[in-house]
Amino acid sequence: MPAIVRKTMGKNLSGDILTDILNSSNEYYIGIGKCDTYNDTDTVVTPIDSSREEREFRNNLQSIKKVEGATYVAKRVNWSSGTIYAGWDDSESGKSVNGTEPTPWYIMNDAKEVYVCIDHGKNTDGTPKTSIVEPNYGSLEVPYTDVFTTSDGYSWKFLYSITPERIYQFLSGNHIPTQEAESSLAGGDAIEDLQFNVKAGAVGGQITRMVVSAGGSGYADDTTTVTIVGDGTGAEATASVVAGVVTQIQMTNYGQNYTYASVSIGGVGTDCVVRPVVTSSYGLGYNPTDDLKSSSILMNIKPDGTENGSFIVENTFRQIGVLKNPNDTQDVLYTAVSNKVLPSMTLQITSPFENGRTIVGSITGAQAIVNDNDGTTVFYNQNESTGFKQFQVGEVVVQSGVPTSAEISSISLKNGIDRFSGDVLYIENRTKIRRDAEQQEDIKVVITV
Repeated sequence: MPAIVRKTMGKNLSGDILTDILNSSNEYYIGIGKCDTYNDTDTVVTPIDSSREEREFRNNLQSIKKVEGATYVAKRVNWSSGTIYAGWDDSESGKSVNGTEPTPWYIMNDAKEVYVCIDHGKNTDGTPKTSIVEPNYGSLEVPYTDVFTTSDGYSWKFLYSITPERIYQFLSGNHIPTQEAESSLAGGDAIEDLQFNVKAGAVGGQITRMVVSAGGSGYADDTTTVTIVGDGTGAEATASVVAGVVTQIQMTNYGQNYTYASVSIGGVGTDCVVRPVVTSSYGLGYNPTDDLKSSSILMNIKPDGTENGSFIVENTFRQIGVLKNPNDTQDVLYTAVSNKVLPSMTLQITSPFENGRTIVGSITGAQAIVNDNDGTTVFYNQNESTGFKQFQVGEVVVQSGVPTSAEISSISLKNGIDRFSGDVLYIENRTKIRRDAEQQEDIKVVITV
């Protein structure tokens, strides 16, 4: 039988992860790895949700760092003149259906303020206009806690401004951070208090607009009335009629406290069908994460150079993943900030090997990929492309391609963590990224449940 898993389920599940991270209830790490190519052309391979994929990710893992921050996010939509935006709708989930993205009903403006579209401007025949006036309560000199209408006919409601700290940590090319004003009192921060006041002023159960799905026929401007029936109070609207057809209905009062409503169109015409759009009992602006219909969370790390020896430079990586609760090499929950987690061998001389090259044991025939060199220590990994024969102490290993060799004095198969402990929650394959000692990555992972 047809069924759905509601967005609220996704939000609850992602919310559990977010709470875990923010409260440090469990240990979450973002890891990077895979310095070797995917194939002969190094074309990115789409990961598959399988135990084999997870095993290879663990085999390729180079370094991990504890998640530094996490938040709910929504898809980034920059306001753009000439675009048609949809009004917020209680019948839309906000998720892509069959690969088709829903028309955006919210925007971020150039001032990094987030607004929800209450209704778009319409032509006389009811077709939507494009937005040509950027919503910005400051430049338009309108109260930020109220819905306002711009000269292009669009109605907007301010939700929040993104603080500089959250811009730095969470804003990306594809996502914007959402947030809820959690405090019960304004705290004196100019930006955060804006959202607090919007939340405090949110009105639940408003009818924000009317969707005309059939305009009917035979209606007259002077006799057509709009009657709203429901359990709330105060909602009022007027109808526009062109050639006997109801082309649009404008709200003149959004009312409050509706949990249901129906609409009837009076007058001499027939067959007009209208659907009212009703907000939650909290109202728009109370919780922007709900208003933007988000169940996605973003977590990030910002590895800087070598991170005190934990991250590799002068080499590449192609995979990013999220691990939960890995153990250290003594099977105890790992809690440190970061570490290099590759197997290593110590040579009798300073390593002559190059990062990214394959080395081969002269006795065992074992193969591995060199990830990093630190004096006499070589950090390496093995995966399906190399096989998993183990090196042995005392054998000479030879570098392929540009021949050079050295003898192994000791081997450590576990460093930092047990790479096969904990849960792998996320795997992402990317084109190769080269790291150097002077750069700081901003690695963001978005998980949608």
